[in-house]
Amino acid sequence: MSPQTLATTLERAVGARATRRRARAGGRRETHLGPSDESLEVAWRKGSREAFAELFRRHYPGAVSYARAFLRDGAAAEDIAQQAFLNVFQRKRGRGRFLSLVYTVTRNLALNELRRQGRRYVARSGLGEADPPLLGRPGPVGELIRTEEERGLEEALAALPADLREALCLKETRGMTYAEVGQVMSLHPDAVRRRVAKALDLLRRSLKSRSLL
Repeated sequence: MSPQTLATTLERAVGARATRRRARAGGRRETHLGPSDESLEVAWRKGSREAFAELFRRHYPGAVSYARAFLRDGAAAEDIAQQAFLNVFQRKRGRGRFLSLVYTVTRNLALNELRRQGRRYVARSGLGEADPPLLGRPGPVGELIRTEEERGLEEALAALPADLREALCLKETRGMTYAEVGQVMSLHPDAVRRRVAKALDLLRRSLKSRSLL
């Protein structure tokens, strides 16, 4: 199976829990209608508070999910994500796309908080409630298949080394480029590319051994 097909499988499984939660609540999949992130970022850098508010609305849940992977504490993750957005809002001139800026600051703040607490970072699978939604057909049979895929994928992801897992999840579930993941993780893009390729290879082997590929 190609890396592209595997990435699609990853994206489908990543959002399953969030999709089921919204379905139980009677909600619908959220979509970003209106201006693109890029146009909103341009407007924000020119002083538009409304543009920043929309960027916050779109990306705050994902930042909380990312911070929670470090801290294992929902309230602390929300505090860290809010501080990250505030820092980016006040700075305005940071290099890179808005999303990568927010995730870079979120990661640094979360690691600082862990150091303050005398704790070490042990990455989780990288699957969070705010990750991209499930792509697939509704119905009980489809739900059962997706549940099995999600469980197998979570176990396979959990078995990856932490640095490979983080790079893969940022690249495939957050839609970042190799350069943007490198900015977040303080790595050269080529190093990110190698980590993602190795993670995909290990993940593909693991899923194949579980008869999920």
